[in-house]
Amino acid sequence: MAALLPAALAAPSLHVRQDTQDVNVVVQYIKATSEQDIAVTNKDFSQVLGYSCSNTLDSGAFADVPISADLDFNGAGNLTIGSETYKVHENPDISGGITCSRMYNNAESLMTCAISLPSSLDLSPLSKRENDQSCFLAGATPSLQRAALSMLAGNTGPVQNLTSQEAHQMEKRVGSPGCKPPITETVGDGNPHQNYFDKQLSQNINCGAAPGCSIGQSNSISYTLGWNAGAIIDEWITGGFDVSVSWTTGNVQTCDGSSGETVCLWYNTAFTAYTVQNYKVNNCNQNFSPSGDPTILWSPNTNNAGGGAYYCVVGTCRSQGQGYWDYNGRAGGP
Repeated sequence: MAALLPAALAAPSLHVRQDTQDVNVVVQYIKATSEQDIAVTNKDFSQVLGYSCSNTLDSGAFADVPISADLDFNGAGNLTIGSETYKVHENPDISGGITCSRMYNNAESLMTCAISLPSSLDLSPLSKRENDQSCFLAGATPSLQRAALSMLAGNTGPVQNLTSQEAHQMEKRVGSPGCKPPITETVGDGNPHQNYFDKQLSQNINCGAAPGCSIGQSNSISYTLGWNAGAIIDEWITGGFDVSVSWTTGNVQTCDGSSGETVCLWYNTAFTAYTVQNYKVNNCNQNFSPSGDPTILWSPNTNNAGGGAYYCVVGTCRSQGQGYWDYNGRAGGP
């Protein structure tokens, strides 16, 4: 949890808003290994204030106001804070006073609730050593929180949604007649990094008063995501990485919600970002000189290697077609 975040007296009623501090409770769960963690962060997720490799946080500052999550595989269930129990739900009128959202896919789930705690609770950021703790040691590591934080940051970035044909039709600068046309090459090894683009494929479906509802292919669109760059480049190049001109998301996934919830389908595509430079021909003598400044080229990884593919969002849907960039991936190629 910590690595993903830039990620008293007898407890009084949490419905009383005076003398309270706003925090978030975040629970991650890996389905294959049953590993999980629970964390309390400050309001903007920039500091971790409490952390435990279980579904309960009841030590340190939380000894008098323990927090416990009783959730299913997809993050639905109840959150108990002190002596009060709340339903995990986006609507405070249904939850009992807190606001929650969920994300889940076939591999993991993520639950986030915005709550208020007594101001008398002495909450301090964890030390670096405590902050580096990880509860996920069996091989699989959570990735949905990264998607959640990219939605929160709202970085729409340079995405152009180019198709393969459109990418090849990109305008090129033309060299002197009879000369070799301008080219694009990597700068050194390209300084590759993994970045991600999260896109909402479906409409927003609200379950209303029904016990539950689902969205699927009939409510969703398959999008083709193309390479894009921070500036005009003379030609698209792989840079020696296993990347493609474009990647198509598909839309063959179903998401479920319960009464009063808003549910939607998202897709996570992995891109390799690498630094490139345009070069032009000097007097047709095959000597090349830089043209313009270096820029970043983003290309989707072949077969979406490293991407999270489909995931369901409950409670924090945006609008169909909306998407956000996450620039916080690891260094290196696919």
